Amino acid sequence: MTLAGALLAACCVSAAAPRLSAAAPRSSPASPRLSAAAPRARAGMVAAPETCPEAPPGAAAALGRAARALAPAAALAQPPLAAPPATQILVCVGSLPITGAVFAHWSDVARKSEGPAPKHPASAGQIADEVLSFLISSDWILEEARALHIHLAAPTVRRAFERIRFQQFPRHGEFGRFLRESGQTPADLLFRVRLNLLSTRVQAHVLRGRRSAQARQRALVRFIHDFKRRWQARTYCTTGYAVADCGHVVSPPL
Repeated sequence: MTLAGALLAACCVSAAAPRLSAAAPRSSPASPRLSAAAPRARAGMVAAPETCPEAPPGAAAALGRAARALAPAAALAQPPLAAPPATQILVCVGSLPITGAVFAHWSDVARKSEGPAPKHPASAGQIADEVLSFLISSDWILEEARALHIHLAAPTVRRAFERIRFQQFPRHGEFGRFLRESGQTPADLLFRVRLNLLSTRVQAHVLRGRRSAQARQRALVRFIHDFKRRWQARTYCTTGYAVADCGHVVSPPL
């Protein structure tokens, strides 16, 4: 078991398979999403707030009750029929906001990943659930890395991105066609590379000093449990955009 494969995987989907769902090969080393030099300037963001309040007002019941309220049979987000305003904050993970613009962009990526004429197209609720889970888990990784003082220089991310691009798109024009068909941007792919590199470094931090396979396994299991509990407790979602990773459900605005 690897950290990326067990929990952080939601952030990591191969550039050749842009689907965001749990079924995708999330821990692929070719997992590219955002400018490495500006980790909060997400694709599609329009004059968005940079931070969230640490504990948004009007929070619903605490973690356990909020999580139980999202029963598996009704866990899919149910976004309003109208798209949210670009700058509206839908979710807060610690101080990191997920805005309407970011949600709309990745919803478009998820829909395009189904192809032009899918036999069984995903519902709006399924798309929303998939996208929000991806974005929330991505922010968990960013926040965990920041808490551990793990930093990546922009050139490091860029070099990894260029290596992956050359491996997956060796022929002229292939990369541009992939971008058009997937709806993703180079900034999106850079962000996903960054997430994969960060999750690898977080894993290295967790396993430092553990020499036996059993000790490493125990350390990973313990960390994954604590990681999810810690960041879920700091995840606030507005009604209509609540998924299983939300620790609190609140009435907008955040």
